[in-house]
Amino acid sequence: MKITIDFDVTPEELRQFLGLPNVEGLQEEMLKAAQKQMAESGQTMFNEMVTGAVQPMLAYQQWLQRMMTGNVRPDHADDKGADGKQ
Repeated sequence: MKITIDFDVTPEELRQFLGLPNVEGLQEEMLKAAQKQMAESGQTMFNEMVTGAVQPMLAYQQWLQRMMTGNVRPDHADDKGADGKQ
């Protein structure tokens, strides 16, 4: 036997029924504080995160490009051979 009961309650009614505190005011304050902090920090933190995330992708792109063109030498290698002579 299976019995199903559906309750049509709002989140606020359920919170009150379970005896949970109303933290709406606290959530609003925390959201405002987070927005203020993000506005004050400006774009510098975002720029640092993007730059750090893009570096591996650029290195992979350069490696792939060298492989496709047949130029497998790293860009920073000079014309010296393995023994250090030109």
